Amino acid sequence: MSNKVVFILDNDKDFTNLYGRLLQSKGWQVFATDNLFLLLNYAKTAKPRWIFIDEDFANQQEKNIAKIINHALPFNATHYAIMSHHIEHKNRHDVEGIEFIYKPNFLQKVIQLL
Repeated sequence: MSNKVVFILDNDKDFTNLYGRLLQSKGWQVFATDNLFLLLNYAKTAKPRWIFIDEDFANQQEKNIAKIINHALPFNATHYAIMSHHIEHKNRHDVEGIEFIYKPNFLQKVIQLL
């Protein structure tokens, strides 16, 4: 698979459909789901470089979700970003290994990765 693989864990179907199609049109492989079990199954072979998780899905358990995903994957090259609905959270650095971004700036973050 391409190294341009993005996973999105989010309950907002409109968001995942819109940005998923946009990213695919730019050559990215996108897997968007609201099911952590499916994400884990596909991530084992797709080897995403980034997993974006909606803060509502994480429910203040960001570190635990990242730990669950890392434990299930046979590699350690995945980066995590929590998509926050609050702009002031974009500067959070209190959870090691997890970046926080303001959800409306999601596309800007992905473009930076290009």
